[in-house]
Amino acid sequence: MVFRIVPTMFPNVQDAIDASSEGDSIKILAGKFDGFEVDVDNLKIFGCGIGRTIIEGAPSQGSSNGVAVNANRIILQAFTVQGFTGDGVFVESGNNNVLKDIESRFNGSDGFDLRTDNNLIINCVASFHSENETGFQLTSLSEHTCIITCNSFRNGTGYQTASGVNNNGIGNKFISNIAKENSVGVDLDNLNGPDGFNTFIKNKVFLNNTGFRIDVNNNNVINNIVCNNAGNGYDVGISDNNIIDSNIVRNNGTDVTDAGTLVNDGATSNTIRFNKARNNIEFDIEALGNAFNNNTFDGNQCGSSDPPSICDS
Repeated sequence: MVFRIVPTMFPNVQDAIDASSEGDSIKILAGKFDGFEVDVDNLKIFGCGIGRTIIEGAPSQGSSNGVAVNANRIILQAFTVQGFTGDGVFVESGNNNVLKDIESRFNGSDGFDLRTDNNLIINCVASFHSENETGFQLTSLSEHTCIITCNSFRNGTGYQTASGVNNNGIGNKFISNIAKENSVGVDLDNLNGPDGFNTFIKNKVFLNNTGFRIDVNNNNVINNIVCNNAGNGYDVGISDNNIIDSNIVRNNGTDVTDAGTLVNDGATSNTIRFNKARNNIEFDIEALGNAFNNNTFDGNQCGSSDPPSICDS
């Protein structure tokens, strides 16, 4: 293993990567540096911390992205990526990577765009991407990735996971994250594939236009706090077999078309249970059309619902 330092030993990060072999480490000192592509397996690349080591300027080679990953078992840690016309961090190929303590902001596309499997994203921040872009994007090519204790604010969408054909884009986990002041806090998107099999636990989703939007089957959404969103807290679209359990859903909605949890006509076999919903407009829980008969509502503590029997107390 060789330890390389930028800029004392190498003038830029790309030169250090090009000189590296598997198992090497690269330390980026405080300062501003061009983007780079990681194409050597099992490298550790770490800066001096968010706001101290800043990746900006020229993009990664052959792209418009700040940092591009095309290798396996990469660890990226402790820097800011900002001001690129493409993605801040783009994981295009290579699995089992770790992204930790990274800030991505003011980029032209997504903050973090992952298209590979079995990655861990922890303590990262995505902010100030446009209304058409996402803070943390897991495409239908990304499976079994974990996003933990991250913060996504003032983006088009905070967190998005998309299912694809042949059960692609499944099995991702989102744990203890924050989605704040986005157009959509969390979007479970159906991209030509019905099933997600994703898990959302203990996330805080607040002050977005819409909190959670669910258009994919077979997800577990448990123990989240969904509050103070301008529209629906949960918007359950035409999807099946989702479990929305033991969430706190409060102070969502601004007009009669909104609800704390809105279950649309065409949604079937979903279970909405043991949620605590109060002070939502117009209803804490609302089932449209045949949704009340086609889904299970059990043990919900709420002040108002349509039909009224959805609320146990």
